[in-house]
Amino acid sequence: MLPISCPYKAIFCDLYGTIFDISTHEDDASVWESMRAYMNDRGTHYANGAELYENYLHEMNQAQARGERDKGVHVEIDFVPVWKTLYERSGAEVSDEEAYSTSTYFHQTSMSLLEPYSKVREFLAIVRRLGLRPILVSNAQASYTRPDLKSYHFTEYFDRIFLSSDFGIKKPDARFFQHALDECGLSPHEVVYMGNEIGCDVLGARGVQMDAIYLHTPLSVPGDPACSEHATLNVEGADYEAVLSWLCKTPVRIEGDGTSARIIPAQSAQSA
Repeated sequence: MLPISCPYKAIFCDLYGTIFDISTHEDDASVWESMRAYMNDRGTHYANGAELYENYLHEMNQAQARGERDKGVHVEIDFVPVWKTLYERSGAEVSDEEAYSTSTYFHQTSMSLLEPYSKVREFLAIVRRLGLRPILVSNAQASYTRPDLKSYHFTEYFDRIFLSSDFGIKKPDARFFQHALDECGLSPHEVVYMGNEIGCDVLGARGVQMDAIYLHTPLSVPGDPACSEHATLNVEGADYEAVLSWLCKTPVRIEGDGTSARIIPAQSAQSA
């Protein structure tokens, strides 16, 4: 196995648009009809999906406003209490676990695509064997992301998982990055952040003096440039071989699948 030349102990990773490709349609009327049926089966009395959607937007806006008053503009509200309120407002009493399951069901119902990018499992396995701790630090709802990670058997690929809805604050706020650093016992210079957004990921990481890798993927912010002057490395697409080549300071290719994958010199791959 080729050694890593960069002075990092860990790589913090974003999830959606960096590790997973995803497409959702949360405003689609059919999604809200499905949610109405799901919740009415559990005791609510919503007349139609449009009524539920209107109530959902109202409760989300209220929760967001309360959160911003308490924690600032980068608050990340947890959606689970919102779903519980939507049950209660329509005459149903449910447990926290049922509200969590409802939030997960909404996420899964509104998704038309969820899949890991090619070679990302191999990438995470390789960086761990090379001595870097892969750690997930992502703006995400726990009720969405933990089931997504579990369904694709990705939980075990990360040493630690930090989600904004658990902490209550999201990127690019320095408090979220610092929380992950403190919990992992790491200094900013010991970590490189990898994400697909310039604002949240690159500038957020640089705000705590952390190096940043910018992956310009189809889920990057529309209109953002393909490169950022603030990134330590710019990569077009989810090209993990390019990231590994940069870490090893020599061109490499991924060979093999899953946790048994390894890296070999790029010239060896071409000659083979």
